[in-house]
Amino acid sequence: MSQCRGTTQKGERCRREAAEGSEYCSLHEGQSEDAERGPTAEWDVDAIVKTAIGFALIGAIVFFRIRR
Repeated sequence: MSQCRGTTQKGERCRREAAEGSEYCSLHEGQSEDAERGPTAEWDVDAIVKTAIGFALIGAIVFFRIRR
């Protein structure tokens, strides 16, 4: 058996033994799929739109308060 190639939440290498026929233990099997896909840079469009609307509302409130 070999050591798991997964990483813990602290960023350290997992100390558990890898499952038979795999490079990862049962806790880190999902990390093997992430490693194969590689890093992805996806934008959360919904969060961006909500943030923009929030800034627009705050800007409008401040603008109309100053004009009084």
